[in-house]
Amino acid sequence: MVLRPGPSNRVRSMRMSVALLALFTAFSAPAYAGAPSDAVRFFYDNLGAEFDLQHRDRFAGPALGFLNAADAAWVRDETNCIEFGFAADAQDFDAAEIAKTLELDETVDGEVATVAAHFDNFGQPTEVQWTLSHNAAGWQVSDIASRTNDWRVSAMSCQ
Repeated sequence: MVLRPGPSNRVRSMRMSVALLALFTAFSAPAYAGAPSDAVRFFYDNLGAEFDLQHRDRFAGPALGFLNAADAAWVRDETNCIEFGFAADAQDFDAAEIAKTLELDETVDGEVATVAAHFDNFGQPTEVQWTLSHNAAGWQVSDIASRTNDWRVSAMSCQ
């Protein structure tokens, strides 16, 4: 019988570091990697986040194209193509009321999902429909539409 020494402290330390890194990565995955309704809830937990460049990776398709065009127009000549918050479907909103009344209804069909957000804002019932596509980055918003005020991001243009 031959006795072989176990792994050195350095090897054990490296294995522990790799295990901790894997654990950290698993728990720090972006919110949009979960269910489509989780991806949409992010925008209600962070009203106005749809316009923040640090969250642009949460978008794809027509929604991403419009947001990028709106940013480019602002940089070019300060043209403001967005005059209201998409998530709230309004210029002004009561964040507490939206949070208290928010209900999300999710429908998934393969790689496409629709999430209807129902809420009250200043006592007014509102419905915003979010279309998401699933890809390697997870669920990303590809379009947003108001069922209350009849607009759709994919139909908007910004010159």
